[in-house]
Amino acid sequence: MVQRSHMRFPGKELSNICGYVDSLGNEYALVGTSTGMTIVDVTNPDSIFTVASFIGPNSIWREIKTWKQYAYVTTEGGGGLQIIDMRNLPGTVLPQKSWTPTIFGQTLNSIHALHIDSGYVYLYGSNIGNKGIVIGDLTDPWNPVFAGIFDGGYVHDGYVRNDTVWAGQIYAGTFSAIDVSNKANPVVLNTQQTPNAFTHNTWLSDNSKYLFTTDEVNNSYLASYDVSNVNNIIYLDKIQSQYPGSLSIVHNTHILNDYAITSWYKDGVVITDCHRPQNLINVGYIDDVPASGGGFDGVWGVYPFLPSGTIVTSDIDSGLYVYTPTYVRACYLEGVVRDSLCNTLLNNVQIELIGTSVLDSTDFTGNYKTGTPDSGTYTAQFSKAGYITKTVQVSLSNGVVTIVDCNLLSNSTVNLTGSITEFGTGSAVSGANVEFSNLNSTYSLLSDNSGSYENCATVAGQYDFTIGKWGYETQCFDSLVALSSPSINVTMHPGYSDDFSFDFGWTANTTATTGAWVRDVPVGTSLNFPNDANPGNDVTDDCSNKAFVTGNAGGQAATDDVDGGATTLYSPIFDMTGYILPELHYSRWFFNAGGTGVPNDSLHILLSNGTTTIDIENVTINTPGASTWMNKGVQLNGLIPFTSTMQLIVRTADAAPGHIVEAGFDNFKIIETGVGIKSVSAANDAFSVSPNPSNADFMLQLPTWETSAKNYQINITDVTGRIVETTNLQQASTRFGASLLPGIYFVTLSSEKQSSTQRIVKY
Repeated sequence: MVQRSHMRFPGKELSNICGYVDSLGNEYALVGTSTGMTIVDVTNPDSIFTVASFIGPNSIWREIKTWKQYAYVTTEGGGGLQIIDMRNLPGTVLPQKSWTPTIFGQTLNSIHALHIDSGYVYLYGSNIGNKGIVIGDLTDPWNPVFAGIFDGGYVHDGYVRNDTVWAGQIYAGTFSAIDVSNKANPVVLNTQQTPNAFTHNTWLSDNSKYLFTTDEVNNSYLASYDVSNVNNIIYLDKIQSQYPGSLSIVHNTHILNDYAITSWYKDGVVITDCHRPQNLINVGYIDDVPASGGGFDGVWGVYPFLPSGTIVTSDIDSGLYVYTPTYVRACYLEGVVRDSLCNTLLNNVQIELIGTSVLDSTDFTGNYKTGTPDSGTYTAQFSKAGYITKTVQVSLSNGVVTIVDCNLLSNSTVNLTGSITEFGTGSAVSGANVEFSNLNSTYSLLSDNSGSYENCATVAGQYDFTIGKWGYETQCFDSLVALSSPSINVTMHPGYSDDFSFDFGWTANTTATTGAWVRDVPVGTSLNFPNDANPGNDVTDDCSNKAFVTGNAGGQAATDDVDGGATTLYSPIFDMTGYILPELHYSRWFFNAGGTGVPNDSLHILLSNGTTTIDIENVTINTPGASTWMNKGVQLNGLIPFTSTMQLIVRTADAAPGHIVEAGFDNFKIIETGVGIKSVSAANDAFSVSPNPSNADFMLQLPTWETSAKNYQINITDVTGRIVETTNLQQASTRFGASLLPGIYFVTLSSEKQSSTQRIVKY
């Protein structure tokens, strides 16, 4: 862009600008000033001069549009819609008048902005009603007639084509498509938020398929949208000025031949190639404003539609500028970036054209779209944390889309795989939850139909490893080491247990106003001593740090407790038809205090077989163990017939007259105590192993009450169930495992009558 001339307006601030061509082909800039409007002849862009000036109310806001041979001027200073008859140009005698109709009992006075299309003027942000859109019929351009109003809230500015207004709702941070085919009854078709949620200006592409918006805040964006289907508006791209991150405010954009010509306050005027609206690229700019940064100094308006191509702009403080642009299509560089090991799409990969200011990044689909106005050969650099930076030579041409796909090799990730099978049968366990987590990362996976799971881009390191599925015992292993291409296979034992590491589908039915059952990390609340109301933690001897609690908002003891009704927790259905001597184990929490009179609430643990429901435990204020996690075990044989449709139910309620009620539930298990059932046992069960973990060997020690070894055999199995070491126990203690490789193992001590298993870790 080349500056051709400059005109100052001493003592005046400029606002928006428009253009006009008279019957002789002379070109004019219609300049809004703080005192009115000035017409400047710009036919010769090197020699411009003032033709006429018109006085209006003093105001820093003034907007101008033309229709046929008339100019229409609005201001928030009042006076209604100013109309100037320009038919006598290039003569200087130009009549003017104001349109001030009475609408719904109010006289039209202040107007923020306007747009004109197909013989109708649309007035935005006026003093009428809710400051929406007043519509005037310009069949007689000198004498507008009120045609209708959109009164659905403040509209700051907008663009109209045919029967649709694209309204900028600045304070709502949105634009709306409004059907005005019936001017007396406009209808909102769709609404969309813009990137900075302060929507100022809108403009349609020449083919009406795309809309462009500006947000009038610091560090804002010009944004593009696909509006070809008004019911499905799609955000496409956004771009800042030639100085990204400069804090500059974008103000008004206009679209001409698939270029956006935009005023950017302190960053001047920018031409953006929007031929590919999903890949906006700045191809020209000029900045005659010495200031930079945020704020409202600099270029207010720009007008690019004069037939000669001349662009006129209004700078608030320094006056009118006249420019000659050269429009060029961008050189488009686009592609997709993937992980070279597992072909997964990579987001937030930075793409830089070395030696230029071009810097972009991939989106969540791995795609990037960028470019430059200058053709040539460039070095494109692709970089992402955890990956080896890659450079590619690219040849770019104006108007040409160059596709460069790139695969990056990680320098810190491994391909983590494994399989999950059922203990005893070896059958694949599908749909099992698999989670690897540490302080930096969490990977949540599901086993497939073959029982396999895989996560290609796992950052190497130490992880806590948890697996679970309803109908199997949840298992967890601490400080698992993810080495190069690790494969971790696990055998799962059938059974029902849930420490709420995963969401197995427990549901809540609540009539209370607050305090519904939620699965979460408990947030403690206090009444008499720390964490005595809502627990501050779950049961600590399970895999998870989560439990079900009644409300978990924290705060005071009465915050989010059970109020004004009941909340009932239901387990998934489970099948107990194969059990012989089952025991129900669980941990529960109950707190009841405050309010009026003696607390009268309770916590019920119930068991249903689909037909009959029995009360396992009824906890009240008099039950021992208030404000603590109480571990319970109940032998179920003889209490209820076992069916395939069993369900546990946990219910608590706030009964009148109302007290503080909090409850918790954790570590649900159904344990078979019948003969022949093997289970993974805790270290205090039948023997101890130390040290555990160990980097050498282990010591197995029988409990003190078992003074001698009686036909005991030790089997060590890996996580796949494969026996890797076997020995007989000859005395009350023995050492083993010196030859084991680093990993997770299970030590099973068995005799003719009993069997017990523990987990060990070798490192």
